[in-house]
Amino acid sequence: MLQADEPQLREYLQLAAAAPADRRTVRAAVNAIAHPGKTRELPAGPLRDALAALHQLAGEEHWAALEPAARGLLSLSPALQDSMQAIVASPGRARLQRLAALQKAAPVQRYLALCGRRGPLAGSDAAAAQGRASAREGNRAEAVGTEAFARIATLLDARAPGAAFRAVAGLRTPPGFPGSAAKAKDEWDVALVHGSELVLLAEVKASPAAATSDLPRLLRGLERLAHAQAEAVYEFASPQGAVALRGDTLRALRPQGRALPPQVFYCCDAPPEAQPPVLSAAAKAVLLAEPASIAFAQGVLAGATPAPATLLPAWQDLPHAPRLHATLHQYDTACAAREAMLHPDDLLAAVQARLSPTG
Repeated sequence: MLQADEPQLREYLQLAAAAPADRRTVRAAVNAIAHPGKTRELPAGPLRDALAALHQLAGEEHWAALEPAARGLLSLSPALQDSMQAIVASPGRARLQRLAALQKAAPVQRYLALCGRRGPLAGSDAAAAQGRASAREGNRAEAVGTEAFARIATLLDARAPGAAFRAVAGLRTPPGFPGSAAKAKDEWDVALVHGSELVLLAEVKASPAAATSDLPRLLRGLERLAHAQAEAVYEFASPQGAVALRGDTLRALRPQGRALPPQVFYCCDAPPEAQPPVLSAAAKAVLLAEPASIAFAQGVLAGATPAPATLLPAWQDLPHAPRLHATLHQYDTACAAREAMLHPDDLLAAVQARLSPTG
């Protein structure tokens, strides 16, 4: 609603989307002349001090002060005039300066406060810490899944000595592999390999909810692998070295509609959920951002009681609008991902039971 009502906020968000690229461009221009490695050989004096100050301003993102600092350098060194003029006239620097000014506007501050209630703001120390914690949890889950696959390989080798089963983590689809790579998974968490045959393939998740957003990418990745030539052998890179896999074993990974093939599943050691949410947070956000939803909310905020029919356009668009496709199928996707999910201990127990003399 704030975005719909506040031009300043819309401008801020547009500039914020371009800010990472603008920062890189402006800092590169400043570093080209004012990086400490370049100014170290300059004699002490006003020019060296001014360049050091310019570099510090860019590093601390004082974009408004960067322009007058660059203008001040124009008179100190004729050799640097073109570089300084480029910084002064830089569209990226001007956008960053405008972004910093807009951040102080009341609508933007209100928006940032609302975002802060949802969790740490992007780029903040808290967001970075949260990202590191998530990465650690993901790495832990992958280690548990890989260990389960390694134990399965050991069990199978003991049953048939010389069979050479092995667990391989971090398989990467080779460059130039057939099929479309657009929005398709191209790195595979853990696989059980027998010679050049792929026996099992698992994606490891730290929580069941993480699989919901991952499943479409997984399906597209499997569709791509199924484009392999049956007689060909493809080398997949991995931290353990190259792994050669036959094309026919990759073609067997083709999904059946939205269902995963039986040898592909999710591996997760998190506690089970009572029930997947009917709508994920992302799906709710998509629906709430529809123009009809915004209009309904604006009416409520104005003290009116909008008719439910106000929301009818969003309902009518849901079955066929491409932007709403993922939302339409979100619950089915969540259920399908969980139906294809195994706990590492259950997977290992199933293999042990199957290999036991009475199994």
